[in-house]
Amino acid sequence: MACSSKDEGDTAQAPKQACESKVDLEFPDGTWASFGGCNDVLADATFEFDPDDPPEVRSFRIQLAGQDEPGFECWLIMTATGICGPGYYDVGPGQSTSVQYEIPDCPYVTDGFEAAYSADEGILLLDEASAGSEPGNFTDEPVLTRLTGALETTDTTGVQANVTFDLSVFIRGEDAEETECDKAD
Repeated sequence: MACSSKDEGDTAQAPKQACESKVDLEFPDGTWASFGGCNDVLADATFEFDPDDPPEVRSFRIQLAGQDEPGFECWLIMTATGICGPGYYDVGPGQSTSVQYEIPDCPYVTDGFEAAYSADEGILLLDEASAGSEPGNFTDEPVLTRLTGALETTDTTGVQANVTFDLSVFIRGEDAEETECDKAD
């Protein structure tokens, strides 16, 4: 993730990318591990563009990495579809949100839990999913997108991942019209 910079002749500060995240892992034997996920961030999203309304985030995928060196496996990927603003979204197979995490090289993960996991159940609380206030078609243009929230998941073996995230990232605009809302009941 890179930050934009201020133009020489521009007196206003250009928007910048930013990341704050924390991934807490709890294991069935009572041990735990934690990592900041902003060492390397990958983000993608789809939007609904409209001539009368600001862009609306309809889906997103973020990867939070706990290591910044190539070859080390310490990451979590969250993929959410059917997004229609702030609210709660279910996590698990057949739900609006899926979560995978691979943690063999994360700090303080004991040998018995160094593996890859997929969340079987959980909840995503999306506090904000915004993409600016200007209406228009931003297809193939960088859109400063803000995603904030919290995630609680458990896999079938009882490994839990609890995540907080606050990201502002430029994402290339991809249009996704008329996506069905899939909030939790």
